[in-house]
Amino acid sequence: MIRSPISRGRGALAVLIFCGVLCGSAAAAGAAPAPKAALRQALRRVHALAPQASTRAASDAAAALARATAPGLWINGREADAPPYGRNVFTASGQALEDLAGLSLPGRATTVGLILAADRGLADDTIAQAHGGPAALLATARKALSAGDRQARAGNLSAAVGSYAKAWQAAFGSLARLLASEVTHVPSGVLAAAAAQALSGTRFGMAGPKIEHPSKPLTFGGKPEVFYAGSEACPFCGVQRWGMIVGLSQFGTFSNLHLMQSVATTPPQVRTFTFFGSGYRSAYVSFIPVEVWSNVPKPPGLARLQRLTPPEAALLHEFDPPDETPFVDVANRFITDSSTVDPQLIAHKSWTQLAGALTDPNNLSTQVIAGEAEVLTAEVCEATGGNPQLVCSSTVVQQYEAALPTLTGKGGSCPAPPSPGGPPPAGDAAASPHDRTGSSGPVATAARCQG
Repeated sequence: MIRSPISRGRGALAVLIFCGVLCGSAAAAGAAPAPKAALRQALRRVHALAPQASTRAASDAAAALARATAPGLWINGREADAPPYGRNVFTASGQALEDLAGLSLPGRATTVGLILAADRGLADDTIAQAHGGPAALLATARKALSAGDRQARAGNLSAAVGSYAKAWQAAFGSLARLLASEVTHVPSGVLAAAAAQALSGTRFGMAGPKIEHPSKPLTFGGKPEVFYAGSEACPFCGVQRWGMIVGLSQFGTFSNLHLMQSVATTPPQVRTFTFFGSGYRSAYVSFIPVEVWSNVPKPPGLARLQRLTPPEAALLHEFDPPDETPFVDVANRFITDSSTVDPQLIAHKSWTQLAGALTDPNNLSTQVIAGEAEVLTAEVCEATGGNPQLVCSSTVVQQYEAALPTLTGKGGSCPAPPSPGGPPPAGDAAASPHDRTGSSGPVATAARCQG
C-alpha cells in the first residue's frame, strides 16, 4: 500500500515528537528540564506561536498550559500534588495538545514534545518513588506508561497523556499503600524510644489537650469515640494526622489511606495523609474523621469536601467556637483544637523521608510523630480504662498519661476558610470525590493559617 504524503508527514512528526520525549526522559537530570519547567517552556513557545496562528487554537493552548502550571498544583518542579487534584496537570496539558493539533507552524513539534515529556516524567518519577510498593499497582503503572509511549509514537497524543495520567495515578496508589504500611506498623521499641525523647527533651514542645469532666461521654457503637474534624489544606492538620495514624494503629487497623499535601503555595508545606475515604476498625475505640475542607481552591476559600452531622457540628460549637482545625475530641474527656506540635518540624520533607525515618528513634521527625502519637495514646487509654493492657501498661504511655496536664507547647490551627455557600451546614451527606476538582487557579488568601 502506498501511503499519502500527508500520512507520511504525520508519521514523521509522531516519530520526531516521540524521540524528543524519550531523549528528554533519558537525558541527565541537569540537561533535561523538570516537568514543571518543561511545561513552562512549552507555554513560552505557545505564546510565541500565537501571533502566527490564524485561529484561537494557540491562545486556547496557552490558557490550558497556564492552568497546568498553576502554583497550587505543584509541590515542586518535579512533583505535582497528590491525586485527585494533581491530575489537573494532565487534564490541562492534554487540552493544550488538542488545541495545538490543528496547527502546522514551525516549532509546534518541539512544543508538543515538551508537553509529552513533562507528563511522562511526572509518571516515571512517581513510579520510581513507589519502588517496593504493591506489585500489581506498579505493574499497572508501568503498563500504562508503555501504552503512552506507543500512543505517542503513533501520534495519538491525547491518548498518550491519558495513559501517562493513569500510570501516575496507579503509581501514587502504590506509593500510598507502601507508606501507609510503614506508618501503621512502627516498631513498638522505636515508638517508645522516640516518644520518650520527645517527652524529656527540649528540641520541641508538645501542646496538651483541654481536660474535660463530661456528664455524658462521647461514644459510638458502644465504644469511646475519637472524633476528628480537619481540612486537607491545613498544615496543622497535616502534622496531626501523622501522629494520629501511628497512635490509633496501636488500637486498631486503618484501610484506604491516601496521600495528601497541605496548600502548596502557603508555608509551612506538609505532606501527609487524608482521612477522606479511609476506614478504621478497632475492638477498643471508634474513630470518626471528617475532612470538612479539601485542598482545592474555590474562591473565596476552599472547596468543601465533607459535611458535619448536627451532633458533630454541636461538638465544635461547644468546644471550638472559632471552628479552627484540627479538632480532636477523645470521648469528650480530652479536647484538642490545635496541632500537638508545630508543623514546621516536618515541613518540606517528602512522604518517603518521613515514613522511612520511622525506624530511627533519634530522628527529629520521628520524635515529633511519636510524641504526637503517645499524647493521643495516653488519652485513648484513659478513655478505654487502660485497654488494651499491652499498649496502655507500657512505661512511656503511663508517663504521657501523667504528663497530659503539664504539656504547654504550642502547635497551631487553621481558621475555617470562607465558602461561597457560607459555613458548612449540618447534614450527613459527604461531597462527591469529583467535587474536589475545582479551579486550578491561585489558592485563595483565606486558605492561609497562622500558628
